[in-house]
Amino acid sequence: QDIPQLEGADPAMLEIVQKVKTLQKRLIAKTEEAVEKDLAIQDQEKWHYELRNVLAKQPGPEMMAEVAQQQSGLKEKTKTMKAMAAELNMYHAQLNDYKDEIERLTKELQDTKRRYFEQRHREQLMKDTSRVERAAMAGQSRG
Repeated sequence: QDIPQLEGADPAMLEIVQKVKTLQKRLIAKTEEAVEKDLAIQDQEKWHYELRNVLAKQPGPEMMAEVAQQQSGLKEKTKTMKAMAAELNMYHAQLNDYKDEIERLTKELQDTKRRYFEQRHREQLMKDTSRVERAAMAGQSRG
């Protein structure tokens, strides 16, 4: 395509130029492929290096035993905390029951007070009425 067609040019020479161009394209493609593979290898080497560093920082058997002991202690404390949380929930339920009982008793007390004062008011009215009637009768008997 890029080869200029020269009239009267040697066909063998054109074929060689065409082969050179094809080989150059293949060389460029292979070079790009090699660069990509090189980058992939560098990434793998970096990952391998990082992984080795992580593994180097892993705890030894003594540390693993301590971690196991800590986990065991944590399990026990978690169990204790769950029991305490259940107990706390029970106390909250009891507290709510007590609050409900106090509210019921307060209403009952208010109702009893209201009935007591209503009764006293009726008795007072009856006394007043009786007094007025007695006074009226006393007034009639004088007159």
